[in-house]
Parts: sequence; C-alpha cells; structure tokens
Amino acid sequence: MKKKAALIATAAIVLMIIIGYCYVIHNQVRFDGDRVCSKNPNRFYLNFNLMNTADSETMMLNEGETLHVTWQIDGGKADVMIAMADETPIYRADKCGKGENADFELTVPKTGEYTTTISAYHAKGWLEVDEVLKED
Repeated sequence: MKKKAALIATAAIVLMIIIGYCYVIHNQVRFDGDRVCSKNPNRFYLNFNLMNTADSETMMLNEGETLHVTWQIDGGKADVMIAMADETPIYRADKCGKGENADFELTVPKTGEYTTTISAYHAKGWLEVDEVLKED
C-alpha cells in the first residue's frame, strides 16, 4: 500500500511540474512575425502569427497631418494606443479580440512625437499606422 501511495504522490508531483512548465512557456514574452521597415520613417507595420509582448514606434508628426490606421486581430487580445508622451491618447482601443478590426484616418492635433504602441497577449493579426503623404 505504501508503494502505491508513493507512486501516486510521485505522479502528482511530476504532473504539477509539467503543468507549471507549460504555463511558464505559454506566457513567455514572444514575437513570431514580421516587423516591416520602409523608406517612409512615419510608418509602423507588424504582421504577427504570435505576439505575447509589446512593441512601439515613434513618429515625428506635424499638426494637421493625417495618419491612416488599420489593424485586425485574428486571435488573442491586444491593446492599441497612439499618444504623445504625457498626453491623452489621440487613439486607444483596449482588449481587442478575435474578429475586431479598424480602418480609419486620424488628424494629428499638434506637432510632436507620437508613439504607436501595441500590447498583445497571445495575439495573431496585424497593425499598420502610416502617415498619409500629401501629393504636390
């Protein structure tokens, strides 16, 4: 009987270690995807198969300029924010989940450095923020 109890206790401990290991691995900071750089310094584009972290890009923008903002979340959750340091965000979307998306233009209210941040938790999808260049 003691051997059976010891075997059950050992199996329970091993199972707890495996579950704990899986939990830690599952919640690690990870990014599997593409962060695309372009010739336009005022463009931020991410395409992610798995994102469990935060990423951001800062752009120098002038009052009256326009940003084209598009994103789509195909899985997990993500928060998207565009703001100047220590200012109220000019755009914010919290806890966006599967099937949620956006496609709009945003006018910059004043000149300064604007940071676009995406914080994701086991998310899949994409995000693009791009300055709309004026044609001469």
